[in-house]
This record gives sequence, C-alpha cells and structure tokens, in this order.
Amino acid sequence: MERFDKYAKISGVNEILRRYFVMNAFDGALTMLGIIMGAYMAGFIYPEVIVKAGIGAGLAMGVSGALGAYMAEKAERSKEMKELENAMFSNLEGSLIDRASKVAVVSVAIVDGISPLIATIIAILPFILAMKLIISTTIAIIFSLVLIFIMIFALGVFLSKVSGERIMLNGSIMVLAGIITLFLILFLRF
Repeated sequence: MERFDKYAKISGVNEILRRYFVMNAFDGALTMLGIIMGAYMAGFIYPEVIVKAGIGAGLAMGVSGALGAYMAEKAERSKEMKELENAMFSNLEGSLIDRASKVAVVSVAIVDGISPLIATIIAILPFILAMKLIISTTIAIIFSLVLIFIMIFALGVFLSKVSGERIMLNGSIMVLAGIITLFLILFLRF
C-alpha cells in the first residue's frame, strides 16, 4: 500500500481514479434504472431476467470501461513519458516515474472496470432476494429503485466532499438526473 501511495503521488492518478469511479458507478446505476424501468414498461419484470440482464450489462460496461480506460490512459502516459525523456535526454524505462506511470494505467483500468459492476450488484440485490422468494417482485422493484437513488445521491455527496461544495446541492443534482431518466423512460414509451 505504501508503494501504491508513492506511485499515486508521482503519477497524480488519485484525481483520475475518483473521476472514473464516480462516472462509471453513475453509469452503472442509471443503466440498471434503465433495465428495470424498460422491463417494467414491457411488462416483463421477472427477477431472474433483471439479475441476468443486469450482470450482463455490468460485465459489458466493466470490460468496455477497463479496456477503454487502459488503452486511453496507456496512450496518454506513453506520450508524457516520451516528452519527458526528450526533455531530459534520457531513457526513463524502469525508473520510478515509469513504474508509477504503469501502476497508474492499471489502477485506472481496474477502477473504471469495477465501478459499474459495484453499482450493478447493489441494484440487483433486491431481485436476488426476489428470486429466492424472500421478497416479492414488486418490493424488489421498489427497493432496487431506492438503492439506485441512494447510490447516485451518495456519489453526489462524495463529489461535494472532494470539491468542498454543498452536499445537498450535488446530491440533488445527481438524483435529478436519475429522476429525468426515470421520467423519460416512463413518458416516452419507447
């Protein structure tokens, strides 16, 4: 952990990790909102289908996010290393800066891939309980929507703590995005 902290300071990756975590957890939460409400609108809201569709979407977002972030971050870090090497007239391969850069690339990919999966798993928990007949499907829908809105509010709170801005404002803005998504799905009747 100490080594990671050292690499994180050198590479400046902590801000990137926070951004990717919030953006992709938010994407995962709203995707699950879309899956649940789309199934509801289609009259096809079976817990097993929601769980499997959610896991499928979460895995797809995770793989896409991890690989996309890895490739994008690797390209940016490679460019920075080449510029630094040219400025220093030195090969930095194997140096502390090089190792920190590589750790940053992998860290960004992991966070980008895992964050939508975390949101997905939280959102499908009530449907897993419904599959086990512990709660009804109707209760699962309600609990899942509540969990999704709690998640997106918490992401807004987290951003407020990072930025020093008003907690209720950022949390409410994130929730508003969820409400807009919900109403678009309900009223557009795709």
